[in-house]
Amino acid sequence: MNRLGSKRKLLNIAVVGCGHISEEHLKAWKNLNANIVAVCDTNIYLARSKAEKWKIPRFYEDVSKLIEMEDLDAVSVCTPPNVRLSVIKPIVEKGVHVVVEKPFAMTIEEAKRIVELKDKYGVKVTVVHNWLFSHIMERVLKYLRKGYVGEIASVEISMYHTSRDPMAADPSHWCHKIPAGRFGENLPHPIYIIRAILGDVSVRHIIGSKLGSYQWMPIDELKVLLEDGKGRLATIHISFNAHRPETILNIVGDKGAIYANLSNNILIKKGYRDISMRDIAIDNLKTITDIVSSSFLITTAIITGQYKGMHTNFMKKFAESILNNTQPPVSAEEALKVVELHAELTSKIHELYFR
Repeated sequence: MNRLGSKRKLLNIAVVGCGHISEEHLKAWKNLNANIVAVCDTNIYLARSKAEKWKIPRFYEDVSKLIEMEDLDAVSVCTPPNVRLSVIKPIVEKGVHVVVEKPFAMTIEEAKRIVELKDKYGVKVTVVHNWLFSHIMERVLKYLRKGYVGEIASVEISMYHTSRDPMAADPSHWCHKIPAGRFGENLPHPIYIIRAILGDVSVRHIIGSKLGSYQWMPIDELKVLLEDGKGRLATIHISFNAHRPETILNIVGDKGAIYANLSNNILIKKGYRDISMRDIAIDNLKTITDIVSSSFLITTAIITGQYKGMHTNFMKKFAESILNNTQPPVSAEEALKVVELHAELTSKIHELYFR
C-alpha cells in the first residue's frame, strides 16, 4: 500500500549519483513505497551495482539518457556538489521535480541559476536539510513555536567527529577540494538549523586550530560566531578530535532553555531554578524525567514504524508537495539563503587557514 495514500499514484523516481549518501535516498523512497525506476552514475559499474543491490530495473551513466528514456516524477540528486548545476539543469528543463542532497550548490551563482530554472520551468526543487526533519528537531521547533524559551537570547551547536571520520580521514575525498575542506562540507547543517531558529544571521568571528595529525587538514577545530539583526548570538563548534560523533544543540531564552542531543534524540527542557540544594535536586529529577520520556518517544516511534529516519520524513513531505501541489519542505529560495551564508563563511575560513 502506498504510504502516501492508497488512492494516490506511485511516484516514478530516479537517483542520480550512486555514492554513500544515495543509500539514504533509496531507503527513504523505498520506505514510502515509491517506484524507483532507475539509478544513474558516471561510473557505470557503480550504477549497476546499486541497481542490483536495490533491485532497481534500469541503470544509466548519462543523465540525458536517463531523462530521455524514463517517465519521471522526481529525481534525487546525490552527486558531489561541484557538478550540481550540470546535473540539475537538464532534469528541470524536462519538467521533472528535483530533491538535492545538501549542499544545494557550491556557489551563489549556481544556486541563483537553479532558482531561476525552477521558476522558468515550473517545477519543485528542494534540498535535504535533513536535521530539521528529524524526530528530535521537530520536537525542538514545536517547543519554540509554543514559546517555551520565551525571547531567544542565544543558540549553540556543537558537532563532534572523531579523527576516524570517513571523509576527514580520506585525503582523496572530494570534500578536501572545496573551500574550507571538510568544514565546508559540514557547515550547511548548523547554518540551516540556526536559520530555522533565528532567521537571517551574519558572520562576526571565526577561529580555528590544529590538534590532529592529518596533513591535508590545516585545521581540525573550528568555532564560528554569528549574530542576527537583534543582536542575538549563535555559535558553531565543529571538532574532529572527539571521542565519539555527536551533535548537540543549546537554545537559551528569557523564560527557559532547551538542550537537545540530536544524535541520541534526547530533549531536556530547563526552566528557572534557584541555586539551592532543594531546587537542584528537583531540577535533576526533571532532567531524568525528560531523558526517560525522550528515550521512550523515539523508541516507540521506531518500533511502531511511525518514524523511519529524517530522510524518510523529509521525502514524505516532498512527495506530498508534489502530489498536492504545495510548497516543498525547504524552498529553493531558503536553500539559496543558506548557500549565501555558507559561501561567505567558507571563503573567510579558507582565506584564514587554507591558503
